[in-house]
Amino acid sequence: MKGRWRWAPMLARTVVPRAAGLAAAAGLVLGGCSGSGGNGGPGEPAAVVLSCGSAAGQQGPGQPPARIAGGISGFVGDTNAYDTLPVFGRIDGHRYLVWKAALAVAPGARGGRTIRVLSPGWARIAYGKPPLRAATQIRMPACGPRYTLFTGGILVRRPACVRLAVSGPGVAAVTVAVPVLVSRRCTAGDRAGSG
Repeated sequence: MKGRWRWAPMLARTVVPRAAGLAAAAGLVLGGCSGSGGNGGPGEPAAVVLSCGSAAGQQGPGQPPARIAGGISGFVGDTNAYDTLPVFGRIDGHRYLVWKAALAVAPGARGGRTIRVLSPGWARIAYGKPPLRAATQIRMPACGPRYTLFTGGILVRRPACVRLAVSGPGVAAVTVAVPVLVSRRCTAGDRAGSG
């Protein structure tokens, strides 16, 4: 091509794909930050099933203060009531904060494990690769010879003792309580939504 249009093929090969890539990346970032991507509709958060591709990798079991409950290592809480947590986004018109707390599924957890929020009723969990999906129940697989690590966290509106149930095929459910911005230790019997 000659004349003033000779730059058009170069533009089509470089600038257009880059602009499309930037637009796609911006959509992922904004979608991941909104916190509304995984909601199954008003009042009905989706149950999420993760795959091995959603895992951050393999590791050994967590060290204290991490706890192992029902074949999952983690459940480290935040007992500093003065911490500032990042905002996850809005879900059903409510602002949620996220307590980032990775969980790892034991290699012997045949059939994976399901984590379900018991209380408070407004609490959510979000794990896997971004954009994270808020849910009240998440299924995590065991994916290899070591603990399978999933990044994410517990979503709260305000300080709370969040009670979670961990269950799996042929395994009795185990209840674990995680303090989030609560200045005391939570117990599995805690039913109050805040400290």
